[in-house]
Amino acid sequence: MYSENIGVVETEAPGEVAGFFMNKMKMSIAIKLDLLLACLWVAVYLAAVFFDLPVSPLVFMVAGVGTVLFVHLSITRKVLTPLQKFIEIADKVADGDVNEGLEDLRLSDLEEVQGSFTKIVGSMIESRVAIEDYMRTISEINKELEQKVDSLSALYYGSQAMGGSLNVDTLVRNFITIFTDRLTVNGAGVMLYNEKTDLVSVKDLIGISPELFAKFRFYSDNQILARIFSDDGYWRPTEQEINLLVAEFESDEMRRIKLMFPMRIKDHFVGLLLLTDKKNGAQFASGDFQLIQAIVGLASTSINNAMLFENSETTKNELDHKVFNLMTLQQSSKVLSSTLDLNELINISIDMFLETVWANKGVLMLFSEERPELEVKAFKGMSKADVDALKKDPAEAWAMTTIEKEKKPIFSQEISGRSYQAYTTVNRELPFAVYVPMLKEGELYGVVKVGAKINGQTFSENDLEFFATLASQAVIAFENARLYSLAITDSITKLYVHRYFQMRLDEEVARSRRYNSTISLLMCDIDHFKPINDNYGHQQGDAILKEVSKILRKNVRNTDIAARYGGEEFAIILPETTQADAKIVAERIRRDVAHFDFPSIIPGQPSVKCSISIGVAGFPLNADSKDQLIQKADSALYKAKGSGRNKVVLCGID
Repeated sequence: MYSENIGVVETEAPGEVAGFFMNKMKMSIAIKLDLLLACLWVAVYLAAVFFDLPVSPLVFMVAGVGTVLFVHLSITRKVLTPLQKFIEIADKVADGDVNEGLEDLRLSDLEEVQGSFTKIVGSMIESRVAIEDYMRTISEINKELEQKVDSLSALYYGSQAMGGSLNVDTLVRNFITIFTDRLTVNGAGVMLYNEKTDLVSVKDLIGISPELFAKFRFYSDNQILARIFSDDGYWRPTEQEINLLVAEFESDEMRRIKLMFPMRIKDHFVGLLLLTDKKNGAQFASGDFQLIQAIVGLASTSINNAMLFENSETTKNELDHKVFNLMTLQQSSKVLSSTLDLNELINISIDMFLETVWANKGVLMLFSEERPELEVKAFKGMSKADVDALKKDPAEAWAMTTIEKEKKPIFSQEISGRSYQAYTTVNRELPFAVYVPMLKEGELYGVVKVGAKINGQTFSENDLEFFATLASQAVIAFENARLYSLAITDSITKLYVHRYFQMRLDEEVARSRRYNSTISLLMCDIDHFKPINDNYGHQQGDAILKEVSKILRKNVRNTDIAARYGGEEFAIILPETTQADAKIVAERIRRDVAHFDFPSIIPGQPSVKCSISIGVAGFPLNADSKDQLIQKADSALYKAKGSGRNKVVLCGID
């Protein structure tokens, strides 16, 4: 204690100061040591959890608290308490209490303090080394954990990308994007195996030249597959093997491919994964191979399922299409057998060819009876000018020549195929999407040209089968109609024969009675026809008959029936026609015949002139029955001939 003039200040004794600082130091050392031990136990617990060791949190906490208490009490008793006692003795000596300090001082205590200090220093050194080892281990564990987290993240991304679609193109694109975006690979590609063609071909590429789409393809017996299905589960081509691939597939782009992984599900081969080098230039590690194989396995299942789904959908659509085609063919068979009119059958047929496949235009051609060449019989979705222009189209000329020669369908979508390589010299698109030959006993009967589908789809094999069957049905119907036409048509005039005329007149009279309608009948006779045969010959007479029949057909409607009644006589049934309207038709026929110059069959001879007389009768105005109607019209005809010929006479009026 001391005092000064300005006042008195009391200070604590040195022993008290030393005790204060000693207690503070004891507390600081104990707390730091407790915290260090607690951190160590936490690190050990986290390591145990990471390595999936069976540790109970409660037991581990109790053991940790017990260890901290044990070490705390041991350090306090063995080190800190003797050290405090030593300092107190030193304080007493410093204060002048030498005797009291010497009494308390024992050499054994100093030795005990020294030994405690030695132990604590050794323990601290050992703890530091252990902590450094633990920290190093934790750092390595963290790195492995980060890699596993990245791998799990990539797998999770892959599972999301592979599980969100049943479209093969989408899945393949998502699959290779995982490697280019998530795994930092410069380029990736997928090749898929087609069981029908036994061909492995490129499906999609990223970061690799598209030339591989056309060049890199091979069959399943290629040595590539034997190398890929190795014990390693992948193939890393050597420099020599790369050179062989470049030579085989004629592409330097093969040099960029560093790894090939097989895509398979057990023994089922799905395809291949192609990988180039990494973006950072690093080599693929063992962990990379495990991750890639895991993603490949996931993608193989998803892509295979999508392929099965698409194949099932395709098969279902094909079956639906076939059922629809069969129903259409059944219906078309009924329709085609419902009439024997060739023109009507032709119109029905072209409608069926186009409407069933939703085509935008079409042309139907048949061989002409008079000339051995194909003639347009019907067209749809085009103008006559467009149809006529086809004759000057070189692509159309090539198609027609090819189909007449090969007698098989031509698809414009397959023009680049081997069978049609010569077509490239034309350097033009075909006017129609498909050309279908109509065959009769292996010979070309006609051709149906069908335009593109309205929905933009291409023609399939199912369409081809449908076309072939429909074409066969149409040919049969056309032939039946042609044979029937021959049976009811006069061979010289191409008008209906007398028997068919009688049958149709019966029908029209019955219809007139049922619906209270009118019928007009024209009986026509060429004037002075016998002298023509006598003077010019029967061949000239036949030529005149042909020309007169053409004039008759030109002046009547499609619903009218023109027939050769016999010799040079003709009969025309005009349904739903009054006598006044019938007289107009008759006068037009008479005028055209009188003004026509019939060509001579002898070259250099002048043309022949002739005229025609016509009698007109109506039902029920002039007759009560078919026979009476014929008799009334015939009487009017003879009246016209008896009054000077080249006249039209109406029954009951003239």
